[in-house]
Amino acid sequence: MKQNREHDKIFVGGDLSGIQKFLYNISSHKAAVSLKGRSDYLRQYMKEVCKSIEDAAMKANASGIDEIYSSGGKFYFTANNAEGVTKAIEVCAKGIKQALWEEHRGLLGLSIAYTTYSENPDGTVDIAGLPNCRPGILWEITNRSFAKEKQQKFKDILQDSYEELFNPIAIGEKTKVCAVTGIESSDCIAIDNDGEEIHVLPSVKKQIEIGEKLCREQQTLTFSEYAGNSYLGVLRMDVDGLGKRFIEGFKSIFDYKVFSKRLVDFFETKIAEMRLEKEFKDYINVIYSGGDDLFVVGRWDKVIGFAEKIHNEVERNFKNDGISISGGMVAVKPKFPISKAAELSGEAEDLAKNYNGGEKNAFCFLGITVSWKDEFSTVKSHQERFTTLIREHAMSKSILHQTMLYASIAGHNKQLRSEGKTEDFSYIWHFSYYLTRFAKRHEKDRAIVDFCRELRNKDISGNQGRNLELLGLAARWAELLVREETSINK
Repeated sequence: MKQNREHDKIFVGGDLSGIQKFLYNISSHKAAVSLKGRSDYLRQYMKEVCKSIEDAAMKANASGIDEIYSSGGKFYFTANNAEGVTKAIEVCAKGIKQALWEEHRGLLGLSIAYTTYSENPDGTVDIAGLPNCRPGILWEITNRSFAKEKQQKFKDILQDSYEELFNPIAIGEKTKVCAVTGIESSDCIAIDNDGEEIHVLPSVKKQIEIGEKLCREQQTLTFSEYAGNSYLGVLRMDVDGLGKRFIEGFKSIFDYKVFSKRLVDFFETKIAEMRLEKEFKDYINVIYSGGDDLFVVGRWDKVIGFAEKIHNEVERNFKNDGISISGGMVAVKPKFPISKAAELSGEAEDLAKNYNGGEKNAFCFLGITVSWKDEFSTVKSHQERFTTLIREHAMSKSILHQTMLYASIAGHNKQLRSEGKTEDFSYIWHFSYYLTRFAKRHEKDRAIVDFCRELRNKDISGNQGRNLELLGLAARWAELLVREETSINK
């Protein structure tokens, strides 16, 4: 934290850490409403924290408070600096951290940082020892302070409450294990869970009540109802390049404010509007959407479509801002532990973020990562050809399984290549022969014959086996769709 009496402005930031673990580390009890409630609980909590810090600054005679950004566990605002403002912020922050510890016992941590500065007519800023800097330096310094504080985020708590923390905790008759968080506490409250009595922490009860209210208002379903007889899709997405954009991308603080408003409107309003569209309303539940990321559950095929829609809208609204969005989705059975599904979708999201040497702008689904830019549309087109020919031309579904088989061999070849080992390209000729025989079996249907010829002549061997890998993903996608239809028709 830096302060200089010559600087007439102060830049203040707040960062709530532990959000991902807090959101997703829950049991299956009341999972849907707990997740929804926790999401809104965090949103409301950070707005209250931001307001508390702003009020503390105002009481210390700071004026001209201008909120730049508040969403997704972070906030930033500027104000006119005055004597005593920084002390007031520190005292307020300490009280909030203590209350947060008492409520959540380390699951969540809060960092508050500030930097004093002066703004120049050209939009640049002066900070201690550094004149005429780009305004992004304020974010850079503040985020560095966040990172430093996270390394010792409970230092004050440890110093002030040493005996409470390190003395043995007495386990009495009233001590229960919270069915949602797994935390032991004598404060747990009994609630009904579909006819079964379970015990939860008071904060969890509050979150469940928030979630139940939101679910009623938004007419959302249970995870099992979304999945039906099929799979539940669990999706996580995150904006690419936002940190760099904030640090390097704007000429003035006003430009930051304009961009931040667009970003918040997109994630907190536009995403909710998209979920209400006819295609998604009865199939998608947006559990969390704020800051620059989101968490969605729903019927697996609709979740894929929703992810594509989000990407398209990000492309349309933010392409000129130099940002994109990556995501990961897994398809699981509806009773699969949601905490584990969230972890797996997070791993898929990481694969997308690291795609092609960190190029990002990618989507990992059904176990394969593809570029939004030039691969997803290819996979979708092949999937639609597969499903149309099976549905409308009675094409044998065996082509799907054979395509997936040869695609897996191509993937193994890719692994051999990365290890510097000798590759075996015989699968190309085997698959080509299979397609020739398959077309002959359907020789009376020109559409099937033409499709097989296209695959054989163009898509099998191209791009060092990548074309076949993408074709295998399309076959897997189609296989799940037609299997679902078969199950429904039985």
